Amino acid sequence: MSNINEFCKKILDYAKENCGGEYEVYAANGESFRVEVLDGQIKNYSVNDYAGISFRIKKNGKMGYASTSSFDEDGIPELVRAASDNAAIIENPDEQFIFSGSEKYPSPKVYNEELDTVTAEEKIEFAKEMEIKAKAADPRIIKVESSTVISGKSTVIIKNSNGMDLCESSNYVAAYVVPIASDGEKMNDGFGVCGGFDRSCLDADKAVKKGVGEAIDFLDARSVKSAPMRIIFRNSAMCDMIETFSGIFSSENAQRGLSMLAGKEGEKIAADCVTLTDDPTTDFGFGSRAFDAEGVAGRRTVVVENGTLKTLLYNLETAHKAGVESTGNASKGGYTSPIGISVSNFTLTQGEKTLEQLAGKMGEGLIITEVSGLHAGANAVTGDFSLMAKGYLVEGGKQGRAVNGVTVSGNFYELLKNIEEPGCDVYRNMFGEAISAPSVLMGKPMSVAGE
Repeated sequence: MSNINEFCKKILDYAKENCGGEYEVYAANGESFRVEVLDGQIKNYSVNDYAGISFRIKKNGKMGYASTSSFDEDGIPELVRAASDNAAIIENPDEQFIFSGSEKYPSPKVYNEELDTVTAEEKIEFAKEMEIKAKAADPRIIKVESSTVISGKSTVIIKNSNGMDLCESSNYVAAYVVPIASDGEKMNDGFGVCGGFDRSCLDADKAVKKGVGEAIDFLDARSVKSAPMRIIFRNSAMCDMIETFSGIFSSENAQRGLSMLAGKEGEKIAADCVTLTDDPTTDFGFGSRAFDAEGVAGRRTVVVENGTLKTLLYNLETAHKAGVESTGNASKGGYTSPIGISVSNFTLTQGEKTLEQLAGKMGEGLIITEVSGLHAGANAVTGDFSLMAKGYLVEGGKQGRAVNGVTVSGNFYELLKNIEEPGCDVYRNMFGEAISAPSVLMGKPMSVAGE
């Protein structure tokens, strides 16, 4: 990392001597590990290192970008020149910013040195352990399609001509298992996952129990008759729903006419029991960070409070257009990407009841444990969705037989208003955006298409 740090300084030194305006270097480097085991043997194994630098310069009110994965000093003049040339031809009328830095920064725990001691051999053995335990869990498990361990660590550096000098490193480990069950006529798979930021999060029994349970339960799953039904979205399914529509809370989307929440700040948009927060300052969250992609300090933001939209999520550009402060949600999809907006740790606040208690309160209906077709079957602008789903029938307040082959339809904006009660069983999404949510009981019946 010290070499990258020095290279960033050299870019800034060159820009200071040869350019006017304001300028910034954004560097990202890290490594990823992945091992997949099949029948006790390594099926796939990869260790990848990456590093890259983005340089941007603001000249005459316009921002130009250029990037490189080369750390050759002879390439610095061309990198700076390319960004300057791009700034000259940019036609974006919105004011751009090179940030000078926040007064103070949080210090969330995002890197655990203990994970550096987990060897590749240990990760391989853990993948093998999950496979062995899954096969032994039930005679109906005929194979394990995948038993995989992944880990990664990354470092982000931001330095600029306004004196900003930031650096943050993070790491994680996760594992998942996909058991296949068969009763001689039908086959079904399950998915179990574990992960986090220390050795103890690698819990084979936890991952196997969930994966095998799903694989077995849905062997005898069948559809239900088409009808409006009371619904509980189980925690992981609710996370998927929120992730799919999280873009509606982006001020960038609102300002572009791509969110129906434009102009709704201060208005009621959800049920009284709905509070949504975005908090990158949480220790060891999958979206935790001290600063965003523009160097703005991370902070806890209440987005929806008791059903009222308190704020959208902003970066410097969209905040300036709206006449407000950035919420610290600037993001980059990679070091080559322009500045955008995304959530950090986006959380639906939990309630008090367990899933079983929510089912008891519902009486009759459907617990949805999984939704699919989220890209093709969901319109992120209008909020409309029509998704394939699976889950469990609830009769007499008790969870009953498994259900598949159904489609649940509705609108996400209406879904937020229709939440009757969140549960207490919070699930943290480990893949994709860092969404956390409990199971939620919907108030009014929703459209379910089956037989």
